[in-house]
Amino acid sequence: MSTPSDLALNTAASRDGADGGVRIRPLRSGEEDEVRRIFRATLLLGQPLPFEDRSLVSYSRLCLDWYLTRGTVLVADTDGQIRGYLLACLDQPGYERWSRWHAAAWGLRATARIALGTCRGPARRFAWLRIRDGLATVWTAPAAPMPAHAHLNLDPEIRAGATGHRLVAAMDAMVEAAGLPGWFGELNVPPGRSLAAIERAGAAVVHRQRNLTFSWLLASPVERATIVRALDTRTDSVVRR
Repeated sequence: MSTPSDLALNTAASRDGADGGVRIRPLRSGEEDEVRRIFRATLLLGQPLPFEDRSLVSYSRLCLDWYLTRGTVLVADTDGQIRGYLLACLDQPGYERWSRWHAAAWGLRATARIALGTCRGPARRFAWLRIRDGLATVWTAPAAPMPAHAHLNLDPEIRAGATGHRLVAAMDAMVEAAGLPGWFGELNVPPGRSLAAIERAGAAVVHRQRNLTFSWLLASPVERATIVRALDTRTDSVVRR
């Protein structure tokens, strides 16, 4: 796992005191399970999935392991407790090579469990829809719009503060230090949620597609939006409303 630049941490610390004592710092060895905990607890638009299945362990590894072993991970720390994270990728080609192989392997294992009858009920439908969502991305989504990307996730209790802004600022600083023009991320958008504030901050929505899995789980249409943040057009840290 790479180490974030001093610039990134200094930028993230610049808003310290405006966010209830949350400290942005690198993930330490042995803390990986806290990242996995937050991922599971907030997977469904800030809530856990409404069912448990052992296949979700391998799914979380698919979503997290590249960042935990090859990427850069910053965490939001409150009195020694990790309350959020930033998963940063500054090597898009390397990530895509890893992801293609591991996503295909996960899909084959899930299909085999379904065929053997060891994956049933909501876990079975979750696996099928995740596979369909992945195939739709391969077939219809444009190529990566920037050479870097990030995932941000916070415990619900700290989402109203400035922590998200500070993590975005840290990502900006890492991308700038690497000499890259910008980065992108993905956001699941439920009905009625506006992306206007994100666009006012200088980000651009470049692709939208139906998230079949979340639409099923929430019984309401959910879209996955790809958002590009170019450093030369940014106005401030991304604000969500």
